[in-house]
Amino acid sequence: HYLDFESQHGQLKMAYMDIHLPEWNGKTVVLLHGKNFNGAYWKTTAEALVKEGYRVIMPDQIGFGKSSKSVAYQFTFQQLAVNTKKILDKLNIDKVYLLGHSMGGMLATRFTLMYPETVEKLILENPIGLEDWKLVVPYTTIDESYKDELKVSFETAKAYQAASYYDNKWKPAYDEWVYLLTGWAKDPEYPVVAMNNAQTSDMIFTQ
Repeated sequence: HYLDFESQHGQLKMAYMDIHLPEWNGKTVVLLHGKNFNGAYWKTTAEALVKEGYRVIMPDQIGFGKSSKSVAYQFTFQQLAVNTKKILDKLNIDKVYLLGHSMGGMLATRFTLMYPETVEKLILENPIGLEDWKLVVPYTTIDESYKDELKVSFETAKAYQAASYYDNKWKPAYDEWVYLLTGWAKDPEYPVVAMNNAQTSDMIFTQ
């Protein structure tokens, strides 16, 4: 599904999946993706939750997946939280279990601080943002990150994911998630995606 809305003087589309069976237990889980993923990688998690009777909402944040890309967008976790809340409002959902992975953990935390009455349970899976990353690595400007993003290929993305997420124990089933990130690298509009990637990296580092 898509949420059409205006934000920062732009018309945007925010993609999301909404999955549940007729035997819904009345509980809704919202799954917030990490920086190097999008909503689709929650596939097996969503299947398990739906089997247990939960309704599952999986957004692609602006700048990710099937949602709008815009180099003019100012990315903040507060803005992403507001956007996510718009989906829940559209669906008339007022209570959720909120699960965030990696960057999604940062967003889930910010969302909970902004909308505590909405979040019944907060679950963080390998979240980032609990440490001051500036003490770990030097700051990289958006321009520098953008240049690096333009060089991304299936091979470089796979190597990064293997080391960062899978302890270098790669399975062919993981290829799908690399294709979702790199399939558009040769598209004429890929520089917009690369800039959004750089902007969201800066958002993580500075916030």
